[in-house]
Amino acid sequence: MKKIIIAVVALIVLAGAGAAGYYFFMTDNSHSAPRPPKDLSGIVVPPVTYSMKGKTFSIPNATGTSVILDLVSPTAKYDYPMGRFTSADGAKVITLTAQDDFATAALNKVQAVPIIVTEGTLSNNFLAVLEGDNLDHVASLPIGQMIKIQTVVRTDNQVTVNYLVHDRGQELAEVPKIQTTALFDIVTKQVIQAGRTPASETYIAVKSFVGEYLWKTTKFSDGKTVIPRKDGVFTLQFDANRMSLGTDCNTGSAIYKAEAGSSTSFTVEPIASTKMFCEPGQEGEYFSMMQSVLDYDEEADGTLVFTLKDDAQMTFAPKKSQPEFATTTPTN
Repeated sequence: MKKIIIAVVALIVLAGAGAAGYYFFMTDNSHSAPRPPKDLSGIVVPPVTYSMKGKTFSIPNATGTSVILDLVSPTAKYDYPMGRFTSADGAKVITLTAQDDFATAALNKVQAVPIIVTEGTLSNNFLAVLEGDNLDHVASLPIGQMIKIQTVVRTDNQVTVNYLVHDRGQELAEVPKIQTTALFDIVTKQVIQAGRTPASETYIAVKSFVGEYLWKTTKFSDGKTVIPRKDGVFTLQFDANRMSLGTDCNTGSAIYKAEAGSSTSFTVEPIASTKMFCEPGQEGEYFSMMQSVLDYDEEADGTLVFTLKDDAQMTFAPKKSQPEFATTTPTN
């Protein structure tokens, strides 16, 4: 009897499980909210408005050389039209790529499009000007080397190119990070305003010197050489933005400013000195030379070489510290 009851219960459980599975997996679930469609906007690339595929472009700075953009240069964003030119000896291959996703409208039969001319590992960017009924390539205005264009905007005849350039000291293999802008007139075919080139820009910082130096020699452009008649007394000592001058008699001091970076200018304000009476020496000559310093050079061993107004070279060596106690040899 018990076996019959267990069998009946098992059949009821199996029937319930089958009904539940049918309800969840086989019935129409159309009354539930549909899933939202997948967003393909980041994957599907829209076609460019002004395609340069198949057009002929002249190679900038290569008279009489042109290429047809019948190849493809694939990038993460677009497949750019590209043409390739090989020199007669086969030693040089130049690639011209048109970034036609940045092409401007062809107003009054004039259009502009950025192009990249690549030779080896270096790429130069230009704004190509297309003109006439067939919009032929008639000019290439330089933008910059190894740049990354962000936007190209046309207003009447003026085109504004916003792009990134490499910072000072930045490797060319890195992505450029300095924002800059260039302006062009595509009717007169002129560069109105060039963009920044940080690598060649003047970089000025304040240079600080530390320690004490000894004047060693001054050599003039006419061959004359002046050296201290008393060794070790003509000193130059720096403290913040002030320098102190020791001589064979009076001492002097002055505010100085030294530049570093693209400039090594060195300026000295009027020297103030003590007024002790001394036998004739080189004090006045020393002060006069220091007052006429224009430039400096710091050598690897710490030597300072100043350029004076008359092109003389005045050399100072770092003063070596003396031991606090003299070395003695014990005697037996």
